[in-house]
Amino acid sequence: MSNVAFVIADDHAAVIANDDCDFRYRASRECVPVGVQVAARVVADREVQILVEDGYIEFMIGGATAIALPGDFVRVPAGVVHAWRNAADTDAHLLKRTVSPSPARRALRVGFAA
Repeated sequence: MSNVAFVIADDHAAVIANDDCDFRYRASRECVPVGVQVAARVVADREVQILVEDGYIEFMIGGATAIALPGDFVRVPAGVVHAWRNAADTDAHLLKRTVSPSPARRALRVGFAA
């Protein structure tokens, strides 16, 4: 993996160190209220990366489901159907970014990463 460092604050992200790869992305912080489910979607040309800050989120990625806890990192390859819902009694908070997948990531087709 290349040497990449970045900072996410609210809905802004800044690359603070990068090599010669193109690592442009969009970042956001999202609140998922109790009982809310985000509809299934596909991001055709970008990988989705999510860090659970607070709460318990149930993810559906490519037909498989799993619960992600605070501190868990979830990766959704480009072109894979995914959705999530708040599975807790309190609001959940996520840091989410979409990034152009590298050829190596595209070949792995990994849904969940620790």
